[in-house]
Amino acid sequence: MVWEHPVSLISVYAGMYLAIVFISLSIACGLYYLAELCEEYVITAKRLIGHTIKAELLLHALLLWDRLPAACLACGLAAHVCYLRLLKPYPYIQLSSPNGLASVALWLASTGLWVRHFMGTLYTVEYIAAFLLVTTWLVPFAFFLGMSGDNAVLPGAGGYPYSVGSSGSSGSLLQRSASGRPVAADGGKKRRGLMLRIFDALRRKRDKVLPEIAKQLPDASHLLKEKI
Repeated sequence: MVWEHPVSLISVYAGMYLAIVFISLSIACGLYYLAELCEEYVITAKRLIGHTIKAELLLHALLLWDRLPAACLACGLAAHVCYLRLLKPYPYIQLSSPNGLASVALWLASTGLWVRHFMGTLYTVEYIAAFLLVTTWLVPFAFFLGMSGDNAVLPGAGGYPYSVGSSGSSGSLLQRSASGRPVAADGGKKRRGLMLRIFDALRRKRDKVLPEIAKQLPDASHLLKEKI
C-alpha cells in the first residue's frame, strides 16, 4: 500500500533526513555558543555548575519518594559528591587525578545501574534518555563544555594549580580585564576550552575539505554569463 506513492515516500524520507541535519547543526551551534560563554565567564559558569550539583543532590533525595532502587540513588549521590570536589580546580580539571578517576567510574556505574533498572520496565527509550539526561549526564556534560583542554593542567607546565608566583603563592592563568572578563596572564593569549578545541579542529577540517569538493563540482559560471 505504501509503495503506491513512491515519489511521495521518497520526499517524506528526504524531508526527515534534512530535518535531522538541520537539528544537528542547530545543536552544534548552540553547543559552540555555550562553550564560548563558559570560556568568557569562568566564575559564573563555575557557580552555575555548583548550584546544578546541589540541585541534583536534592533531586536524588526526592527520588526516594518514588521508591527507586537504593543502589542507583546511592551511586548517583556519590558521583555528585565527587563532582563537587572536582569543581574546585575548574576549568583546569585533571581526569587522571583521584577525584577525576572516581568521578568517571561513578558516572559509568550510575549510568549502568539505571540502564539495568529500566531494562526490566515498559518505559520508552525517550523516557529513559530524558531521565538519564537530568539525573546522570547533566553535570558531566556541563564539565565537558567548560573544561580546559590546555596542556597547562599537566604537572610542571606552569598552569593551575602548579603555577607559583614570585611571592610563593599559587598563581593563576586567568586575570581580570577592565571589562571584568578573564584573560590569560601569559601575554594575554586566552586558553581555549576542550569543547572549543574540538570545534576548531572540525572547522579546520571543513576549510580543508570543502575547497577540494568545490573543485570537483562542474563550473556553472558560463551559465551566469549567458543569462547576463
